[in-house]
Amino acid sequence: METLKDILTGMMTPRRMERLIAVLEGRLKTLRLVVENLHDPHNMSAVVRSCEAFGVQHLHVVDSKGEFKLSRGIRKGSHKWLDIHYYDSFAPCAEELREAGFDLYAALLTDDAVALEEVPSTRPVALVLGNEHAGVSEEAQRLCDGAYTIPMYGFVQSFNISVAAAISLYSLGTRMRSELGEGALLTPSEGSALLERWIPKASPHAKKIAEILARGKIRAE
Repeated sequence: METLKDILTGMMTPRRMERLIAVLEGRLKTLRLVVENLHDPHNMSAVVRSCEAFGVQHLHVVDSKGEFKLSRGIRKGSHKWLDIHYYDSFAPCAEELREAGFDLYAALLTDDAVALEEVPSTRPVALVLGNEHAGVSEEAQRLCDGAYTIPMYGFVQSFNISVAAAISLYSLGTRMRSELGEGALLTPSEGSALLERWIPKASPHAKKIAEILARGKIRAE
């Protein structure tokens, strides 16, 4: 019996499948983003779009206040292509990332912060951005391995959170692609597993076909 993936793949145009594979082949495995207690749905949605656009597959959302929301008009469906992880506090997020081999760098205006272009690009890094008003929490600062800042040459001293995310992901992601090559990207097995999850999301008929297959299985049993 054909699986849902088999049926949907057969229905998909070659051009659509080529597009999925092309995007998949650009997904980074060495860069992730952490956002802490963002309260503005427009900012959160813009961050999600930036992750998707720059090939960052994993977004970690710390939401201790229960305020996480996305704005449908801004996210443009970008969230469905990402792996979004949720936490009630920063500590379990940091622990999970560190166990996966990531160094954590928080966006901070501190004396010991390095410039964005000095954040290491030859090993896995998770960038941490804080609340729109309070910034990165004291707990998160203690648990991060370092801090970075985006150099500015005007009178302003900070960017909107979504702008900071876009600049940070583009800058570090570009260096990782250049310096690590294929080492910055998903492995073939990781890519295959992700493609299997993407195919149903790429078809408007996936839900209906899945329901038909489920009914057929129940009758057969």
